[in-house]
Amino acid sequence: MSGPRWRLDGLAVTIALEANGRDRLPYPLRYKPEIRETAQEFAARRARSAQRLQRVYDESFHRALEILLEPRTRVEVHGFHGPEQKQSVGIHAGIVGSEAVVAVQFSERDRRDGGDIELSCHPAHQVAAEIVALLPRCAGGTHPRFEGRRGDLEAPVYSRHPTQLSDTERLQKFLKRHRCGTGEIAVYPGFEIDARPTTDGSAFLWLDYPGDGRYLMQHHDAENFTVIPGPPDEITRRLQTRITTVSGRLSHR
Repeated sequence: MSGPRWRLDGLAVTIALEANGRDRLPYPLRYKPEIRETAQEFAARRARSAQRLQRVYDESFHRALEILLEPRTRVEVHGFHGPEQKQSVGIHAGIVGSEAVVAVQFSERDRRDGGDIELSCHPAHQVAAEIVALLPRCAGGTHPRFEGRRGDLEAPVYSRHPTQLSDTERLQKFLKRHRCGTGEIAVYPGFEIDARPTTDGSAFLWLDYPGDGRYLMQHHDAENFTVIPGPPDEITRRLQTRITTVSGRLSHR
């Protein structure tokens, strides 16, 4: 059963984090002041956001921030969707023991303030399903699993069979179709120190194709990858496996 839930603007959440010793939102959540805003206008808006924050800031909200900022395991989701992929979704989840907190932000891709942020509390064993439920809706793709090599995506094709496509041609034709959604789901140990990327996580991509559906791409190394259909239950299963694996490594340290 899910716990409390809050919805605040990005500035209010930024103020809450500042009060807890952090100077930035956890990736990929974002907030930037309006460029044309004067210092006086920003001060007034900050005061309004602080008042909204004060009305909801209680022990449960403080605990949610603790889990979000200092998790044992964290999940980062960032993607774009829509006909021209101009809409963005950003999710950051923190897990500590049996507790989990999910922060989600939906907005236009180029919006500076990033839009409102919703925080919600969940049992840790439900967090994978909760995260997947927040992804842009898309049915699983219809093409069966296949393997590929990154170098083949841009490889020149010097001769073409009149009636049959080569493996390289099929790969390029499939993956270079117009997409209506693209994103990454990654699981990491501990909390992020700053915005610099790290190499201690486990990630996979989602790729949405109009008229077909969603696929998941798993890179095995710098060159080789696998693509499979990505219905919600498959994404949930893969995400939960990664959470369990990362959390298990931490428990044995």
